Amino acid sequence: MAKDDEKYRWDWATQLFPTIDPHSKIKHQIIDEYIQTYIDVLMRNQQMPALGLSVVDGFSGGGIYHNGSGGQHFGSPVIALEAIQQSEIRNNLERIKPRAIRSQHYFVDVKPENTACLHAVLASRGHAVRIGQDVHLHTAEFTQALPTIAHNLKAFGMGERVLFLLDQYGYSDVPFSKIKWIFQNIANAEVLLTFNVDFLVAYLSERQANRKAIANIDLERHVPWDMLKHLKAHNPRNWQYLIQRCLSQGIKKETGAPFMTIFFIRPVGPSPMAYWFIHLAKSYRANDVMKKIHWKYGNNFSHMLSPSCFFGYDANRDITVTDQQELMFEEEHQFDIVTDSRIRNELSEILPKQVYEIERQLFGHLMGGLANYTMADESRVKQALDVAVTNGDLLALDKDGRKKRRKGSSIKITDTLVAPPQRPFFFLTPSPKTDNSK
Repeated sequence: MAKDDEKYRWDWATQLFPTIDPHSKIKHQIIDEYIQTYIDVLMRNQQMPALGLSVVDGFSGGGIYHNGSGGQHFGSPVIALEAIQQSEIRNNLERIKPRAIRSQHYFVDVKPENTACLHAVLASRGHAVRIGQDVHLHTAEFTQALPTIAHNLKAFGMGERVLFLLDQYGYSDVPFSKIKWIFQNIANAEVLLTFNVDFLVAYLSERQANRKAIANIDLERHVPWDMLKHLKAHNPRNWQYLIQRCLSQGIKKETGAPFMTIFFIRPVGPSPMAYWFIHLAKSYRANDVMKKIHWKYGNNFSHMLSPSCFFGYDANRDITVTDQQELMFEEEHQFDIVTDSRIRNELSEILPKQVYEIERQLFGHLMGGLANYTMADESRVKQALDVAVTNGDLLALDKDGRKKRRKGSSIKITDTLVAPPQRPFFFLTPSPKTDNSK
């Protein structure tokens, strides 16, 4: 994944590679696990004869890093290729008739030396025969290569399932209008985007050059420019969070993605610049899969961007990075417990009230409307409904309306939530609205 000229340089002949940072390893782990889980979910359909999946890495870099301890760490192009290979093997275990995963890979980098290094890395991993067949290397700016790649993706067919990995260094290489174009032109596209939000916000000002930079990525109208000086003067501790909230809403609107999840990643250091790892998708199920993975790798949370929870990975709180086991163990151990409890408590109050206002609601519609407003995945939402369902304060009926669930964790996506005629008084006050216009 290509970055700045100083740190991120590749040369296969001299074995010159950048050293991978701990926060980047977490990002790679998320990519690896998401691809494999994505495939597992799709291949649960036992009638599917074959699966098609394409990966476009728009900032692929040289494909290899030093890991800081004398070994090597492979980049996202190798991770994607081999995650698909491993998934195909795993999903065909004990099957009499194997099912193939047909994949196409497009690796793009603006620097010829990076592309050359990636070519050598792929060959060293046994992928040389695929280059020019289903693995394609492009030396170009991603936005320039996109139209040709999109044409080839549509010609490939196979449901146009495409995962775009856009690990830009800053925030300005991928205008959000381009991501909107991807969603408009590729049927089942998803995007994983790195967005250096702290860098953008730290240097935010009303200067023309600054406003132009924001305009170039289609977010200018989402920044409250007329309030900027006032916010900085009167909210010195929170003004950046307020701007981030505006930016997050703007990103979702400008991309046109129905579902968005933001996972912040903070590098190690005394005052590191955090960035967002954004997942954009058309599918609620894809959004839910990504949230489950974020819960696995998260070790910090904030309520600034979401009424329920917004969380991510902070390398300064990772004991495998800091080696401060005595200081960090209790905080690390408590993260999931505290965050789980907080989200479930909030949702257990909000959701039954919402259903009471609507009278009847499909659980799938509830999840679709809720997805962009909480980091709770489907299993946690079910847990939040457990008390109401168990006590009969809320009814959960199967798709035929015959079977009544006994607890929240038993709810299926096709179930209907129903408010019983007798309503507990504590559910009668108005509740916050979520977007159910799906």
